[in-house]
Formats: sequence, C-alpha cells, structure tokens
Amino acid sequence: MILAIAYFAALAGILFWPSPVNRPIDGALMQLLQWLHGHGLPDWFIGYRKVEFAANILLFIPLGIILVLRMPRKLWWLSIVIAAAFSGAVELAQAIFLPVRVPAWSDIVANTSGAFIGAILVLVVWSLSRRRALHAARRSPFKP
Repeated sequence: MILAIAYFAALAGILFWPSPVNRPIDGALMQLLQWLHGHGLPDWFIGYRKVEFAANILLFIPLGIILVLRMPRKLWWLSIVIAAAFSGAVELAQAIFLPVRVPAWSDIVANTSGAFIGAILVLVVWSLSRRRALHAARRSPFKP
C-alpha cells in the first residue's frame, strides 16, 4: 500500500509538472543519442521520440499492476480501460491547464500500453502460481 501511494505521488508529480519533466536532461539525452548514433547505432533504431515513448510505457507498468490487483480477476481487462481513460484525462488536463506541456495521442497509446504490460505481468504470475499449486496438489501424498 505504501509503495502504491509513493508511486501515485510520483506519477502525479510527473504528469502535472508545469514544464516538460525531461527538460533538465534534454541536453544530456541528446548528447547520448548523438554518441550512440556516431558509434554505429542507426537513427531509425533509437531516437528522442522512441526514448520518450518507452519512458511513458515504463511509467505506466506499475499502474497496470496496481489496477489489476484491485479488480476481481475476471474483470482484469477493465484495468486497461481505466488506464486509457485516465491517460486521456491527464492529456486533456495538460492541454487545458499546462500550456507549456504538449499533449499527444502517442502518450495515451504509450501509457495504455504500459498499463497493459503491467496487467499481463500480473496475469502471468497468477497463471504460474496456479499451475504450481495444481502440480503440487497432484503430487501430494495426502489427497482426500
């Protein structure tokens, strides 16, 4: 619970920061990308937009995990709908209240993708633990 509260506090800080949160590291990131490109990594493989997109995905994986864990198992898919709606609301709020921020459809796609990955991770863990429990029950010498 404490981790979830810390995550949501950090998420709110990032999402509603008055200026783009990557601004302090923009120069360093661009230098790193130029260095990578200069050492043979193709421009089409990694660029600023791809790094930003991947960062948005990573930022929303915990949201997917938290939402799925708070839902009935059969309604796990609802966590994706909630994450998409939440992301859309955030982009709309940024457009209305934070003129320096640039809302984008790609952010909604990346955020929702991250939540989807988080949800899938929970489903995989649930499946593996269920499979392990069934396997252990079959091997138990104390069957009823």
